[in-house]
Amino acid sequence: MFNRNMNLDNLDKDILLKNKIPLLYSEPSWTKLFGNVDNKKIENAKEELMELVSREKELEIQNKELQKQKLRSMKMILGISDSVNNESKVENIGLLDEYKEQILQINQALDELTFQLETIPKEIRESNLQLLKATIEYSYSELKIREKFVKEANSEIETLRARLKILIDTKHNYEEWINETYTFLHGVLGSEEIEKIDKERLK
Repeated sequence: MFNRNMNLDNLDKDILLKNKIPLLYSEPSWTKLFGNVDNKKIENAKEELMELVSREKELEIQNKELQKQKLRSMKMILGISDSVNNESKVENIGLLDEYKEQILQINQALDELTFQLETIPKEIRESNLQLLKATIEYSYSELKIREKFVKEANSEIETLRARLKILIDTKHNYEEWINETYTFLHGVLGSEEIEKIDKERLK
C-alpha cells in the first residue's frame, strides 16, 4: 500500500484525499497490530485522538442539553407573557426578563458550542493523520527488523533441513546395515550363539 520512501508529510494529499481513513484506534486490525505497542509516538497520538473524540461527544451532549434548556425557557416566556398580557399579572414582568436573559446566555453558549462542533472534526482528522504517520513510521521500523529475522530464520531452516536430510539418510543406511548384518550372523551362527555374543559384545 505504501512506498517505503513515501514522504509522510504528503500523506494528507496522497492518502486522505483518496481514502476515507477510519478512526484508527477503533479499527480491530489496527488495535490487534498496534494497540499495545511500546512506542511513545503512537501512544501519544492515540491518546490525543481519543481525547478529541471524547471532547466531541461531550460537546454534543452539552449542545443537546442547552437546546432543551432553551426550549424550556421559551415555553416559560410564552406562559409568563400570556399571564402578563391576558391576566394582567404585571408582577411577572421581572420573571419574564429573567428568562429572556437566560435565553440570551444560552444562545451565546450555543454559538460557542456550534463553533467548536464545526471545528473539532478537522482536529480529529488531523489527529488521526498524526496517528497514521506514527503507525507507518513504527511499521517500517519493525518491518526491517522482522524481515531480517525472517530472512535469517529461513536461511537457518534451510541449513537445518539439509542437516536433517543427511541425518535421516545416515540413520536409514545404518539401520539397513544393522538389519542385514544381524540377518547374516543369524543365518551363519544361529539365534542362541548370537544371543551369547550380544551379551558379551553389547554390554
